[in-house]
Order: sequence, then C-alpha cells, then structure tokens
Amino acid sequence: MKFVYVLTSTPNDLYYEQCLMSVWSLRQRMKDAEIIVIVDDKTYVSFTQDNKRTELSKWTNQIIKIDFEDSVTNVERSRLIKTSIPDYIEDSFLYIDCDTIICDDLSEIEDIPFQTAGVLDGHCMLNEHIHKKYFLQRDKKLGFKGTKTAECNINGGIILAKAGNESKTLFKTWNEVWKYSAYKKHDFHDQSALNEANYRTGLKMGFLDGKWNCQISHGGLAYLEDAKIIHYYSSEFSGKNYIPYYKLADKALQNRIKEAGFIPEDIQDMILNPKFQFNKVHLINDQRIVSIMQSPLTFTLADIKTKLPWFFNILESQAAFFRGIGKKLKR
Repeated sequence: MKFVYVLTSTPNDLYYEQCLMSVWSLRQRMKDAEIIVIVDDKTYVSFTQDNKRTELSKWTNQIIKIDFEDSVTNVERSRLIKTSIPDYIEDSFLYIDCDTIICDDLSEIEDIPFQTAGVLDGHCMLNEHIHKKYFLQRDKKLGFKGTKTAECNINGGIILAKAGNESKTLFKTWNEVWKYSAYKKHDFHDQSALNEANYRTGLKMGFLDGKWNCQISHGGLAYLEDAKIIHYYSSEFSGKNYIPYYKLADKALQNRIKEAGFIPEDIQDMILNPKFQFNKVHLINDQRIVSIMQSPLTFTLADIKTKLPWFFNILESQAAFFRGIGKKLKR
C-alpha cells in the first residue's frame, strides 16, 4: 500500500508546511511506509529555489512532478492531480489530505475489504448533517444527484483506492465530473464531484470507520481515542476572525516551520502527541444555536457587532425587550 499526498504550493502559503507535518508524522508511525507526494511543476521548482522547502524530500520515497500550462491556477492543478491519481500510481494507495496528522500505524488499511472507500463527511448521514441544505443546493445547481440518492456525503480528505478497475473508473469519472463542475458551472469544489462520481459508478465506495478521517470539528471527537488520522481542516481558519481549536492548525505555528525550514523540536513533540493538542474552546450545547451557526444571519450579526457595534446594541436591546414580553406571556 502506498500513501499519497497531492501538493500545490507557493512560498506565500502554508500548504507545504502542512504537508511536511503530515508526512513527518506518518514517517514516525511507519518507518518503512512508501510515501509519495505528487506536485505540479511550479511547486517542484520552488523546492529548488527556496532552501527552506527541501525538508519534505527527506521524509518521502518519491516526489512526482506533473507539468501544466502556466495559465492553469493552483486550485485547478490541485484538483486535476487529485482526481487523476491512478494515472500516476499503479498500485493500491491511500490518499491523504495535507491538513492532517497521522496518529498511528496505518498498515491495517490493507485489510479493509472495500476496493474504494472513504469516511462520511461530518461522521453522519445526510439527514443529520449541519450542511444538508448547502449540499443539496449545490448539487441542484450543478445538476447532480449523488448526495441525495446516497443520503450521505463522503469526505474527500482520505480515500482508499485498491488497484483495479473500480478505482480507475471512480477517479476517471471524478475527473470528468470535476471538469464539468469547474469549467461549465464555475464550482471548483472536489467533494461534490467525488460524491457524484460515486453515484454514477454505482455507489460502490465503502464507508471507513471514522478513526481513519477523524474530523475533529465535525463530530470527530467520538473517534478521537482510536483515531488513525486527524483531519483539522486548514481552510476553516482562513478568515481573520477564526481561532483554531487545534493547536497544530495555528498559522503562527506553521509559520515557525516556514521560517525554520524544518519542524522545530517542540512542534515535533506536539505532533507525536496529536490527540492532546487542543486550545480552550467555548462549547455550544444548545441544538437551536448549533443548527444556525452556518446561517448567513449569524455571520451578518457577527459583522454588525464588529463594524457597527452601536447598531448591534440597538438590535440586541430590541430583541431582549420582545423576548422578555414573550416570556411573560408564556407564564
């Protein structure tokens, strides 16, 4: 079994550093693992031009370079490579997103009976998913039926693909569906295309146990104790107002790796104890609030409080007034 990463990165982002952390963590758990990183030509050139981007090669068995026209963006390069992995890897492989930390030996993945498989997004079926409405609206816009038919969404962060026609067919279809999604509908997400490809190829993807893709911000805490791979979703912290709940997702920490060109010893210690790297967080147990946390109304109120605090105070006072009246009437 080969372990495959896809990396498109420039010295101005932190994707290289995230990939380095994940690859390094895998190497510590599996000394003899065959680790392959597939990169585009611009990313590959950056390894030779920046002496602080050479560490990755020390921990991998192979770095494969894929050439593109200069006009192809980094997002496109990443998606085009990811959806075509069997074109470059003939054997069975486990694809792993860069924003992950490996917690344990992964060799038992070879015993999984599925030919292709992934972990449920959010560790739940569609009806329980906080983003159900969003998934269905996006599929409707794209003309897809996969998510609704399967009643679930498979997360694209970890994908098991054993050598054979099933894997090749899934990825070939995924590549075709993604190109349609991106170039015809201007939607560059790869997960919606993956689930549509799974639908179009007969819903053959199996469901891996949540420990293989422990999405710690999306119901993954139930799988943390036995987690093989922690997926911390680096994209969640792209906004300036987001505070990472997971210490290894912190941009400041990843920038330290960028500045050093390697993983400092104290960060190595953190990576070796990945299940204990959490910041203090505010837990919300009220299901009414959880259900609207991703609502545009919630973000609008947050923006109003930040930019127009006086107006927010007026709205808050009025809401408190009417809520008080409501409580009195209820009594």
